[in-house]
Amino acid sequence: MSTLSIRKMPKEIEKALIHDAKKKGKTKTDIVIEALQEKYHLEPLSVKCRSIREFFGKMTSKEYQEFLDVTQPLREVDQEMWK
Repeated sequence: MSTLSIRKMPKEIEKALIHDAKKKGKTKTDIVIEALQEKYHLEPLSVKCRSIREFFGKMTSKEYQEFLDVTQPLREVDQEMWK
């Protein structure tokens, strides 16, 4: 997929994008892609790239603690290995 940068975007459009993104729980990129798909009568992509943002705040405190416990060995450095 390619990348597109938009320079000199009018403030009104930026505000509308931010508003729609927050309202729909999506990114500004998602909103722009959906608008372009609608404009050009294109079907949404079957494989959608997702941001890690969708996972923020989804874990309960208990699940978070379980995650920390299970991944603890991954945070330990083997000093012998790094000599």
